[in-house]
This record gives sequence, structure tokens and C-alpha cells, in this order.
Amino acid sequence: MRQMMSLGGFVFSLSEGTPYEGLQRTSDGGWVAVARYGQKPMSQNTGQQLENITVTGTWFQGDGMANLNALRTLQNQRAPLVLADGYGNNLGQWTIKRLQEKQDKIIDDGTAFVLAFTIELEEYANDHHP
Repeated sequence: MRQMMSLGGFVFSLSEGTPYEGLQRTSDGGWVAVARYGQKPMSQNTGQQLENITVTGTWFQGDGMANLNALRTLQNQRAPLVLADGYGNNLGQWTIKRLQEKQDKIIDDGTAFVLAFTIELEEYANDHHP
């Protein structure tokens, strides 16, 4: 089974019915401008900020709702999760900062036919190295 990405025990995969449509990764270079009186600001590197990844997609029907519930269960653990890409590269530990869903085309039992989602991840860093 090919996978696009895995977060903790959750696998994003077309064959599992859990694909994502877009991924945006933001890395900071650590540069800031320090103001100086009467002249241009001075560039200084104060260290990189934590990286962020935003994953977006659309799932369908009850399966999509179950997938979001599984991600909320991971989020509620309030612990960093291992993130791996589809090539098997370990991208380190990440936290689920925000999980958004938008339900559309809802039928009489409350099931959404269309479920758009956005997952915001933030790199986890601490002083303990494995």
C-alpha cells in the first residue's frame, strides 16, 4: 500500500480513502531586522522559528467524518507525533495545532456528504534528543 504521509498512527493514502489535496510547508530563516536610530535596520539571525505544515483536502460521507474523528483523537492526546512522508523519510515530531472541518451537503441523519478539512501542524522541538 502506497501512502502519501503518516502522522502518528494515521495514514494519508488514496487506497485508504484518506488522501489530501494540498500541502504547504513554511520554514523560517531566523533573520530579523533590528531597528537603529538614524540608519537602516541591522539584519541579525536570532535562530529559526518552528516549521509549519498545512494540509488541506476533501473527504466524503461517513468515512470522512470518521477520519476527522480519528485525527481529533490524535490531537486530544496532546503529545507530539512522528510525521513521515510517502518516501519513508522521518520528518521528526510535530503537533496538531489546529484542525478545521467544513461540512456540506448534510443529509437527514447529520452525515455530511462533503467534508473539507485543514490540518495545521507545527514542528515539535525540545532539549531532549533521542
